[in-house]
Amino acid sequence: MANEDLIYRITRAVYERLGPGADEQMVEQLVTDIYREVRQSNPVSSNATATGSSERMIISVFGMDHPGIVAGVSQILAEASCSIIDINQTVVQGKFAMVIIGDTSRARESTAELKERLRRAGEQLGVRIYAQREDLFNAMHRV
Repeated sequence: MANEDLIYRITRAVYERLGPGADEQMVEQLVTDIYREVRQSNPVSSNATATGSSERMIISVFGMDHPGIVAGVSQILAEASCSIIDINQTVVQGKFAMVIIGDTSRARESTAELKERLRRAGEQLGVRIYAQREDLFNAMHRV
């Protein structure tokens, strides 16, 4: 069974059990713990390109365009010792959208702490910031 398929199945099972009011951070942590346990008891070859990495984060930013958005998000990543692997941003009729793939392998804080810092920064910047580990993002958004 492919890693991505396993993560997807675990995530669906957890969401089904916890219901529509499930806390995203709690689900992410449960899926991570279950996946690590299953992987340790049944090692499979890892394909980081197809499944994504637990050491990379997908960060999506949406809102009305104004100066300082890219700088604000980049500053938080720099302070946390995270590198930007890829970044794409656009403005369409005054609406700002950006996606960043960040390397969190040297992060000075946990994924949950970094996600919370980004969320709070979004409030201060007047935009919505969503962040999720790449492996979970890929598993939850596959077709």
